[in-house]
Amino acid sequence: MGSPVFGRMAPCECQEKIWQDHRYERLSRYANLGPLERLRFDTALPDGRDGFSDPATFRAALESAMRYARNPEGWLVLLGPSGCGKTHLAAAVANQCVEDGRPVFFIPAPQLLDQLRASSEPGEWPDYDGLFQQVVTAPLLVLDDLGAGNITPWAEEKMDQVLTSRYNARRPTVVTSGLDRSSMPDRMRTRLLDPDLATVCEISAPSSAAKSTAGDLPRRMLDSMTFESFEPRGGTGATREQQAVLKEALGVARGFAEHPDRWLYLAGPTGVGKTHLAVAIAGLRTARQLPVTFTFVPDLLDHLRQAFSPGSRVSYDRLFEQIKNAELLILDDLGAHSSTAWAEEKLYQLIVHRYNAALPTVITSRVMLADLDQDEGDSGASFSTAIRSRLRDGLMVTERLMTAPDFRHRGAAKPRARRSSSSGSRSRGRR
Repeated sequence: MGSPVFGRMAPCECQEKIWQDHRYERLSRYANLGPLERLRFDTALPDGRDGFSDPATFRAALESAMRYARNPEGWLVLLGPSGCGKTHLAAAVANQCVEDGRPVFFIPAPQLLDQLRASSEPGEWPDYDGLFQQVVTAPLLVLDDLGAGNITPWAEEKMDQVLTSRYNARRPTVVTSGLDRSSMPDRMRTRLLDPDLATVCEISAPSSAAKSTAGDLPRRMLDSMTFESFEPRGGTGATREQQAVLKEALGVARGFAEHPDRWLYLAGPTGVGKTHLAVAIAGLRTARQLPVTFTFVPDLLDHLRQAFSPGSRVSYDRLFEQIKNAELLILDDLGAHSSTAWAEEKLYQLIVHRYNAALPTVITSRVMLADLDQDEGDSGASFSTAIRSRLRDGLMVTERLMTAPDFRHRGAAKPRARRSSSSGSRSRGRR
């Protein structure tokens, strides 16, 4: 009779478990984690991924993320290069909150912008205001990969509205970004780096990864094939439409070099500047001491064949893993290789791995994606069905078709006809 719960209804243990399971399902659906439910603190490597993050800075970020998950107050900002483990830590915070019964909403910034663009169209669902309010008012928001992709004025405005609203309301927020402090817009910097609100963890690349490699590219190529030396006027006889296409390709390539995201496919005939732009991307990354791997596809396959031989001093597995997991990989002249079963298998493994992991990749090829409906393009190159399927994914691959006269023919001196003295005299006489 003296119990404080006397006379109150209470669920039995079985009913309590049912309610808890239903609550967990609701929180899981709301969290929007999808396949990232596997990314938890107990699955994170204590020192981060070998070759992608400095162990000391990753351990510090891991400890900060675990503390934040126990008591999510203020902001947690995780900065670092692609592949260093930022998304794993952010998803681990979200998964821990779901397990603890706290609502959290996870969304990558590029996906948020895509959905906002789509929902702003009349008749689309969900409505723009509903989605925007969900992001702004979420009890805990995890915004992944802020700054990735092409940052248009519209995208920058939307992100500023989200960050400013949550900043003013002091709502708990986790943000990951590959941007460094100096490249952030001023308003973004003042919100993300506010010491009174945010705990900022910077995960740096290991010293070995910081030494970027452009494969076997000679220094003269890196020095001569830059964005500044690319001539969008094209070769001799280029039309205005062709010049506009080249100018657009230049802008897209430069933007990709600044913020690599997903795949860029530069297609066109020989001599239009595909390799020039690919080398320019590698050169910009190299100059900034950022990781990049450039490889000519036929040479890559030759190296793999040599490494596979018993007497090779280079481990085949190690070489292939380095190429597969390169932070930014540039495959030059895909389709120029000898189309053997072995070559197709290696390219299939490489492309599928990078596709599934969404690793930034640049591909140049004489094969246009429209030609993949046929067994062979005009160049005679062919791709397997599995490779075609990945390359034609418009959500992953951005194609820029470069059609113009051969650059190498521009300004070619016209041979002068040799005239005999007699013919010259006759000509002068006629004049």
